[in-house]
Amino acid sequence: MYNLLDIKEIHLEITSKCQASCPMCPRNILGGVVNPWLEETEITIHQFKEWFPINFIKQLDRIFVCGNLGDGIVAKDTLTIFEFLRETNPDIKLALHTNGSAQTKKWWEKLAFLKVQVTFGIDGLVDTHHLYRIGTDWNKIIENAKTFIQAGGDANWHMLVFDHNKHQVLECEKLSKELGFIEFKQKNSSRFRGDFMPVLDKQGKTIYKIYPSEKSSQITNKMFSLDFDDNVNISCKAKNNNSIYVSANGDITPCCWLNYTGINPVNVNTIDYKDNNFINPNLKKNTLDEIFNSNYFFNIEKTWDCNSLRECKKQCGKIDKLNEQFK
Repeated sequence: MYNLLDIKEIHLEITSKCQASCPMCPRNILGGVVNPWLEETEITIHQFKEWFPINFIKQLDRIFVCGNLGDGIVAKDTLTIFEFLRETNPDIKLALHTNGSAQTKKWWEKLAFLKVQVTFGIDGLVDTHHLYRIGTDWNKIIENAKTFIQAGGDANWHMLVFDHNKHQVLECEKLSKELGFIEFKQKNSSRFRGDFMPVLDKQGKTIYKIYPSEKSSQITNKMFSLDFDDNVNISCKAKNNNSIYVSANGDITPCCWLNYTGINPVNVNTIDYKDNNFINPNLKKNTLDEIFNSNYFFNIEKTWDCNSLRECKKQCGKIDKLNEQFK
């Protein structure tokens, strides 16, 4: 698939902690209680330096902090790690995907100084944003974005579109331009598994329902119509980008989609992955060299010749272009 010297990009999950409770995030149960399978942890600067040698950092073109479960703005060493990366590899591109609803003015100004590009997930205006981004403060997010942009930072506004906020897309785009965001992008979720998604409180009671946009319904219907028994050609995004995914607990996989830590094991794609005897290698147990010499990545690629993993088919097979548009 690739060798260690090929790697140019890391998708890094600095932490599995988050102050938000988005209903479609696997870190909680439909916006309610925290997923019992989740281990809340974060990568310290000491761990980061131990896991990633200086020479490896210098060969990288890009690191973006996002992940499956957490938000980098709540981890204590996020700025310190970005500082270390900028000092070690001055030309590296740094990026952060975040809900934006935490930290101080000085923190955001320092992030701008370090030339970290930030993508804010802002799903509507003050009257709708909180319906999906539960636990976040729209006014705090906008204030943080203003601080970051005014300090010279490059910011993107990504908006998940649902039935309840679809009427605000143009207004949000207009506001993004007024505030100085360099990009506005609307996205449509592919995570609906029916006509709606219930939102639960901490006692497991449904408090309201979220309905998909028209485009979300289209992609959901197309995904349900897929025959996962068919073999498809895989154009692996991780391989094409020479990228690896590193989770907050030290797991390494080619991409975030193949990392199932903290996700309920009855997920059919999780079962398929584990039935093929794949176990995520972990930096707490092995070095980068040992992991790449273990043939883990090449064994994943071997499945593409005859019986590709379900997740590979879903993300990089026949509907990969749709996923990029609707994720």
